[in-house]
Amino acid sequence: MKIISCHILPAFILLMLCFVPAQANEKLEKVSVQLNWVYQYECAGFIAAIEQGYYREAGLDVELREYKPGLDVIDEVMSRQANYGINNSSIVIVDGRIVPTVLLATYLQQSPLVFVASSDIKNPKGFIGRRLMGTADELKYSSLALLMDHFDINRDNTEMLEHTFNVDEFVEHRVDIMSAFRSNQLYELDKRGIKYNIFDPADYGFYMSAVNVFSSRDEALGFPERTQKFIDASNRGWAYALDHTDEMIDLIYDKYSQRKSKAALAYEANIIRGMMMLDFFPIGQANKDLTLRALKQLKQNKRLNADEFLGTFLFKDLVQKHSDTIEWTARERNYMEEKQKITMCVDPEWLPLEAIREGNHIGIAADVFDLFQKRLPIPITLVKTQTWVESLEKAKARECDIFSLASETPDRKHYMDFTSSYLDLPIVMVTRMDKPFIETIEQVKKEKIGIVSGYAFTELLRNKIKDIHIVEVASLHEGLKQVENGNLYGYIDNLMVISPLIQKQFTGLLKISARLDEDLKLAVGTRNDEPVLQDIFEKLVSHIKEKELQGIYNNWISVEYQKGFDYRLFWEIMIGVFAVAAMSLFYSYKLQKHNKKLREISVTDPLTRLYNRFKINKILALQYASLLRYGNDCGIIFLDIDYFKKVNDMHGHTVGDDILVEFSNVLKNNVREMDAVGRWGGEEFLIVCPNIGIISTEKMTQKLLQKICTHSFSHGLTLSASFGVGSLRQELSVVENIEHVDKALYQAKSLGRGRIEIADHFSLADAG
Repeated sequence: MKIISCHILPAFILLMLCFVPAQANEKLEKVSVQLNWVYQYECAGFIAAIEQGYYREAGLDVELREYKPGLDVIDEVMSRQANYGINNSSIVIVDGRIVPTVLLATYLQQSPLVFVASSDIKNPKGFIGRRLMGTADELKYSSLALLMDHFDINRDNTEMLEHTFNVDEFVEHRVDIMSAFRSNQLYELDKRGIKYNIFDPADYGFYMSAVNVFSSRDEALGFPERTQKFIDASNRGWAYALDHTDEMIDLIYDKYSQRKSKAALAYEANIIRGMMMLDFFPIGQANKDLTLRALKQLKQNKRLNADEFLGTFLFKDLVQKHSDTIEWTARERNYMEEKQKITMCVDPEWLPLEAIREGNHIGIAADVFDLFQKRLPIPITLVKTQTWVESLEKAKARECDIFSLASETPDRKHYMDFTSSYLDLPIVMVTRMDKPFIETIEQVKKEKIGIVSGYAFTELLRNKIKDIHIVEVASLHEGLKQVENGNLYGYIDNLMVISPLIQKQFTGLLKISARLDEDLKLAVGTRNDEPVLQDIFEKLVSHIKEKELQGIYNNWISVEYQKGFDYRLFWEIMIGVFAVAAMSLFYSYKLQKHNKKLREISVTDPLTRLYNRFKINKILALQYASLLRYGNDCGIIFLDIDYFKKVNDMHGHTVGDDILVEFSNVLKNNVREMDAVGRWGGEEFLIVCPNIGIISTEKMTQKLLQKICTHSFSHGLTLSASFGVGSLRQELSVVENIEHVDKALYQAKSLGRGRIEIADHFSLADAG
């Protein structure tokens, strides 16, 4: 027996060694990714995750499927033929309808999709009457389509041809304009020495992303852990690809595809790095704000129907919303155990949103808080008040911990924090039937306009429209009665509370005459001296399910009068139908008229009309890319108005706003036309100066300082400013470059203000 055992043991060990890998392979979950193009550097992160074993470490056996002509990527994912797919927009649209996909990750924060035009075409208006080549989807739903709408380019005035993906069509002048990716076709055009002009939708305020990883809702909700592992491993893969560019280029060329030369792959890798905007976004971060902004622009341009609904589209949000349990942190649990109860103030007269009746909280907000209560380990108790103003005063006095439903304003931020909004409602103005429809509230700012005392609209409108004549009223009903009897020209509130009351009590007497640009965003307000409260209610708000909210709306907004045929109700409904039709026509006209204005607003600071921080960041990223590729210099001027707080403290914020606008005009009027002036925040400004070095930038700054110090500002004020001056440096990131100049600005302020300090990284050999 001993002899037999000695012979069997090595064979047994050998058998086990062969068997273990097989078992390990069986444990890997097989998943597939459908690419939307062929293998190239755009896939580098996913290839790296496979080759470096990141997917395998996550327990995944990932199959990358190269795109083939005629294949429908969306259908592959939605029919579960593939687990995940790649799309060049964070919104998936088919035949004018939004496909309910789930966005997992975004790798290019700026789309490389642009128009390439013949060198004789100097602006997009020049597209009209020419031949334009692009894919059907690009010309319908992409940022290119929004750019075309902006310049009224359409099939009636421009010949549009289906894309052949062959640059010869452009080179040989069979088309004048074509859609192209900065990372692909431009390399071939540059290689051939073809002259062209680029028109990037982002330069006109139309931003979209690319290399968006998406899945179906069934996949995301059915396998959330697997999906999260896939995202994490893909992010690791992209990080590796960015750190080992040459290695990945060789790998793609040698093992995956030789459609592109190594030089072309290197060109693509450089462009992709810039489009990832790594100075501003972590690898793979899905940008919710950018997606919602793109959705809004598509609707405004009627590329999508107004009733198209995106829903919960981010993976983390979707998983969180469908989780019935909330995981409280130790800090949150300890707080609630010590707190024992949470006191709540409400608006006692704001149906159907909320009200107090017979001592009870009722309305939409009350039903939402019933959901919250089920998930909270401690009770929420109502603090009874007679008016909203009384509720505000009690919150200031810390007699209530939360507002059930409130809008954030600068004044309220002094004593309350606010969660994300869970109700977003249009704000409208009601007038008598004999008053005209109104385009903007500024048109009637001298008229008496009623708003319930203490409402957020009052503060927002007074900050936005100087000299507006607002009359505070005690309640919604009182406001409408005063409009009816002529004491007020109009009354402002949200559409949900105004509409039912007009139908029931003021049919044929009052109408909705205007809609304000802003929507009312209603959230939970929490006392700011106990910040953990905000964390608790943010979790509760994020767990509200869309179906739950819709059911609550239906309970409070549905009409219940069904006792026989009511002729009065019939005619009220008919009048309402005609009113809605008239309003639809009016708002359609209004939206068309304001499209151009809305596009401008998306990249400008609303007070000073300078570029906003988002746009300045974009310009800096592009200039940095130009520096890396072509060695083009770019100066940076960072400045801060000296002692500006004193202006607000001594003269008030209205005067302060006037001075900021005037100061901005001084800056704009004393820089070059190509320079980009932006409001960085508060009284801080940043100026980007392309194609000049540090010496020329310093000379420009000296001129600015002199102009500011000698300018006679309104209200008899004189100002000075402190400056930090530098130029973009290749070995620093964009953020590090800004920080460097910011340090120079800090030094200028530390040394007495009203002076210029130069960042210490420039070369004296620079001739400007």
